[in-house]
Amino acid sequence: MAQEARRAPNDIRPTLTDEKVLEFCKTGILTLEGVIPESTNRWVFDYLDQEDADPHQLVRDECFIDEVLLHPAVAGVIRSLLGAHFQLPEWMANHRLAGPVEAKYWHIDAGSNFERACNLLQVFYIPQANTAEMGPTLFLPGSHLVPIAREDIERFGNLAGQEMTAATAGSVFVTAYSIWHRQPPKADRSTRNLLKWVCWRTEQPVRDWMEDPNFDFGGADYTYTSDYFYGPARMWQSVPRVAEMFYWLSGKAEEFRMVGGAGWPYSSTDPGFQASSP
Repeated sequence: MAQEARRAPNDIRPTLTDEKVLEFCKTGILTLEGVIPESTNRWVFDYLDQEDADPHQLVRDECFIDEVLLHPAVAGVIRSLLGAHFQLPEWMANHRLAGPVEAKYWHIDAGSNFERACNLLQVFYIPQANTAEMGPTLFLPGSHLVPIAREDIERFGNLAGQEMTAATAGSVFVTAYSIWHRQPPKADRSTRNLLKWVCWRTEQPVRDWMEDPNFDFGGADYTYTSDYFYGPARMWQSVPRVAEMFYWLSGKAEEFRMVGGAGWPYSSTDPGFQASSP
């Protein structure tokens, strides 16, 4: 009989506020700079540097579970977005690069469906510092809500608004599953490890992160201006997508109603309109 997937324990506390959750709905990515301690980074890097290293075994390693997967800063973000008792990963990949490497294509991972929901998250962890010369992953904020076929983005090169994950050792990047990403050229001769895993929701969404009693759903700003997707002429396209995702995460999916035209949720961003909740 297959072993039941391991779930997060009861004592994980959410660390995101309403505004931070809303920001994630807009960009699809949250960066935790250098949160994993250097002692952990060292033993993880040393393990991955072994000839027979199997990154998949890390999901069963109690030290890795305690020091990385359940690190309060990392697990607190995932707990905020996926709710209590989220499922810990069943597999672990290492996108390891050694020496100069050519760039790879923009892509979305298999199973991406761009729904206005958040049932799983991708998590990336670098146990060593990443410089621009080491080919750190590029993400395109806001792309997680823009439907596209995988083959349609492979031809793109550098995109306006792309973000490079050059960061200090121990940094973790939590992303929406369907976000566009790629590896840029790696120019130096260093070895770069990039551990990647997925966590799943096991319970219905509910607004149980760090709630602000003064947060106004009707008047919140749901716009996201992306240099690539939502420039000044098109930024309004982001509004219903972001608002619907935020309502879903808050357990209010049945309350989401677009007024239409210049009404809610567009009116929440314009002082000339009277904002009102659906």
